[in-house]
Amino acid sequence: MLRAVLYCVLLSLVPLSQVAAGDDIDGREWDSLRRLAFGDRPVRTDSGNVVELFVREQADDAAFVPILIRTRMEQQPDRFIRYLWLVIDNNPSPFGSRFTLTPDSGRADIETRVRLESASPVRVIAELNDGTLWMAAKKVFGAGGCSSAATKDLRAMRNIGKVKLTVDEQFADEGEPFVADLKVSHPQFSGIGGDDPEPARFIREVRVFYREKIVLSAELDFTISENPSFRFYFLPGAGGELRAEMVDTADLRVEAKLQIDPGKLRAQ
Repeated sequence: MLRAVLYCVLLSLVPLSQVAAGDDIDGREWDSLRRLAFGDRPVRTDSGNVVELFVREQADDAAFVPILIRTRMEQQPDRFIRYLWLVIDNNPSPFGSRFTLTPDSGRADIETRVRLESASPVRVIAELNDGTLWMAAKKVFGAGGCSSAATKDLRAMRNIGKVKLTVDEQFADEGEPFVADLKVSHPQFSGIGGDDPEPARFIREVRVFYREKIVLSAELDFTISENPSFRFYFLPGAGGELRAEMVDTADLRVEAKLQIDPGKLRAQ
């Protein structure tokens, strides 16, 4: 389980470069979290050429906050983003997600949805293969997302584990990465809130393989919204099997497979 573990699309969104200075982005809470996760390693904030974060300033629904992490560099063997940390300072579990990428990802962009328990800075920290850290951040307003009950409560369990894996980048140029969508039905119970909350149960690990080579893995907790969805990239090459594996905290394991034929996809 993620070091929730370390501590108990694209809408009308604004990247870090447009956030006003002094907007609680670099407060005492972040200093403690930064030291906990990264020690004395410097975290650079001039990240516009590495990574950007897009999220609405005011969450429409704090239980379902769309997040787009957009990277500004290709995943090359000699220089690539190895980790993307998603940090929400004021959530019960600030370190809610860590994505691991490889050069076979092609691009390190990620889209997902998160919960927001109270107004908080939301951060993405990109760690390159050379160990440097680059951060983009945005203050987001919302409340109650982590403690809210899953839709229809226990009825959400009926479809638990149903998975859908699709690829929709039909028109990518040859040699360019395809974009894939992975969706799984899961209530993502946080174990907090209400008079008698359900015990915590959530997707804790995701791994995606293409031609049996890892292109994406993720360590997660209940920060990720009910019915998790992930949009990511991979290099299709000459074709092969795209396979996703997920496991939750009750050790439920589910899998989805998709055969990729770039020629047929581009012809559609």
